[in-house]
Amino acid sequence: MFVLDASVTLRWALLDGSVADRVYADRVLDTLANAVAWVPALWYTETIHALRCAESDGKLGESAVTEFVYRLGQLPIEMDQAAPGGIQLAVTAVSREFKLFGYDAQYLELARRRNLSIATLDKDFRKAAKKAGVAVYLLEG
Repeated sequence: MFVLDASVTLRWALLDGSVADRVYADRVLDTLANAVAWVPALWYTETIHALRCAESDGKLGESAVTEFVYRLGQLPIEMDQAAPGGIQLAVTAVSREFKLFGYDAQYLELARRRNLSIATLDKDFRKAAKKAGVAVYLLEG
């Protein structure tokens, strides 16, 4: 089990970024044959927003977005059910302590609370995770 950041998810659809980013994202996807990814509720909104932007910019067609969203629904991805009100203070504290935006802090808070590693392509977020004692999935312990 691990926490899946939208940065990795979006590489699966957009096929952009560096070769190293695409290889890492593909490795993460391959592990979902035997692993479960956890995401904060924000992940769905963040992913759909980026897909719709790509669609509006002509990078993805409507059918490609629809097919990708359908395929995501077939993957072993579990949404964290913690009530936003119940974790808002923890997310705020994580955001402050590690100088993260609120949405990144939600991923890190989830990883810390569930004692999971995190799959992300964001280099600054990887540094914050390491500082927080959270391993980067497939890269560290």
